[in-house]
Amino acid sequence: MLISVFLFPVTAAEIRVVTEHLPPYQIDQPGAAAGFATDLVRQIFQGAGINYQIEFQSWSRAYQLALRDPNTCIYSISKSKERLPLFQWIGELSYNTTAIYGLASRSDIQLQSLEQAKKYVIAVTRDDVTHHYLLKHGFVEGENLYLLENVASMLNVLEGRRQGIDMVIINETILKYRAQESGLALADFRKLLVLPDLPLDFHLACSLKTSADTVQRLRQSLQVMKSDGRFNQIVAGWSENFR
Repeated sequence: MLISVFLFPVTAAEIRVVTEHLPPYQIDQPGAAAGFATDLVRQIFQGAGINYQIEFQSWSRAYQLALRDPNTCIYSISKSKERLPLFQWIGELSYNTTAIYGLASRSDIQLQSLEQAKKYVIAVTRDDVTHHYLLKHGFVEGENLYLLENVASMLNVLEGRRQGIDMVIINETILKYRAQESGLALADFRKLLVLPDLPLDFHLACSLKTSADTVQRLRQSLQVMKSDGRFNQIVAGWSENFR
């Protein structure tokens, strides 16, 4: 059983924590939010002595709220170079690599480079780091880039080839869970191109309008968790789900 370590006296103010349904990292289920990253976030806030409320939104809305509103934090968000000045970064929760996936039945698709992928249509989540990454590399919305409001329908859209979708960008852990949720076989999907310059290093971050005291407390709480073994304990508890 995990034991919370309170580093600071509990504050009266409440922080709004926004996220999306992204199993196994954060799971929107009846009763209470769950997931690997959610467990970490709960411990971070409890250790910091900060009241919080987790809300599930579409990723685009969660992202815009965390950009705009005071006393608002977001997870699990990738820390790209472009995003660095937009948020106050608390720390890393998880690290993954991404790849372009297609249907195993689409033997006509062979990729050696991202440039070759421009001949096809890739679906990504709006305002996700993958969306911004493809824009930076010359993909065009409405042509070879299709935007989804959330990850939930990504594999179904790909399998049904709706809107002419040929490929998606995803990491293997999320692919496994999405396939299971959708009743699809993992073998139905094929890795086409690994994207080593697009790591999904998931973080907890807060808006620029969140107080310096809150940010300091959260950073220190996470550091203590990593030092005293609680962080690794949570990771170990979820390790079976990542195989």
